[in-house]
Amino acid sequence: MKELFENYHQEMLSQNASQSLDLKNFELVARKFRWNYQRFFSQLQKDIKILDFGCGVGQFLFYLKKEGFQNITGIDISRSQIAIALRMQPDVNFLYFSDTVKFLQENKNTYDVIVINDVIEHFDKKEIIPFLKDVFQSLKSGGIVVIKTINSAYPLSNAARYLDFTHTVSFHEKALTQLLRHVGFSDISCYQEEIGTYNILFAIKKILVTIARLMIKVLIYLTESDWPRIISINLIATGKKS
Repeated sequence: MKELFENYHQEMLSQNASQSLDLKNFELVARKFRWNYQRFFSQLQKDIKILDFGCGVGQFLFYLKKEGFQNITGIDISRSQIAIALRMQPDVNFLYFSDTVKFLQENKNTYDVIVINDVIEHFDKKEIIPFLKDVFQSLKSGGIVVIKTINSAYPLSNAARYLDFTHTVSFHEKALTQLLRHVGFSDISCYQEEIGTYNILFAIKKILVTIARLMIKVLIYLTESDWPRIISINLIATGKKS
């Protein structure tokens, strides 16, 4: 499986318009990150130490840099993606590691925030708990983990799960909360990934999507399942190392 990450962007991500390698696209992706992550980062000091685990081509660190954060590092197991990230942002600390988990183990009590976007769905189930324990140990006391992953409660989540051959699992908010509690995190919260209202067209889209999500929630409730809080293709979770 690891061989698929050697040329991951060229073979997989380049199929997605959101992954095009130009400044305009990075700005658009940063706009979406700002809409969904501002609640976590707006109150934090700009000099805190942040790790983007599985940084890919560096879009999230592009967003963080625009927000004024400077003590930021991105790591990835894909040498080609790190090469692209450094080409796009040569002044950002991007690091290639063939064993990113070992990197965590060698950097205990180091980071104020660890961001894990679109990563844990690539792990086998037996690897996830040890990985999250390593993340916990790499955070300073009071540190925060931020995770974005595929939401299994989304009715079309199988499309997101299986569009990439390296995906192995998706998560319900309750399962992800269970995992974070198990490894020691507290103050756990899960959030819906929202559509930003950047202009009138996005506002109309958001209204239509909100109506569709409500109908889906009602349908799920009528099947005698729990009323779902999060109906978006991805969910975002946070936890604190107390």
